[in-house]
Amino acid sequence: MDRVGAVIQDVEIASVGEIFSRRPRGLRINETEALVVRAMTDDGRIAARTFYLCLKPDGTVDLDTIASGRSRARRRRLASFLKYYGLISRDERYNLREAVKGWHGKQVEAMRDCDLIFVP
Repeated sequence: MDRVGAVIQDVEIASVGEIFSRRPRGLRINETEALVVRAMTDDGRIAARTFYLCLKPDGTVDLDTIASGRSRARRRRLASFLKYYGLISRDERYNLREAVKGWHGKQVEAMRDCDLIFVP
């Protein structure tokens, strides 16, 4: 797939209940928040990516979880996104709520065909 450059325009942490009236099938009970990242591509389109996770009350997230299956895969996708774009330096306890404030204007890559932010 071809990739194009993009710049993060909007980052939002929302409750799954705020986004969906009913919990989507496949989401686990421990995935209570959604991190929504939107970026403007070089050719003027909006690319987005949503990561489902569980934030602790202090805003931190553990990127390695004891959960298995799809929940673990989603958490690893988030960790891969953060490491690939240099948004994290270590992966122990990461305060995501504070970190997203500095993401505006960061460079990312988007896939040309499907308007998704690229995550390796």
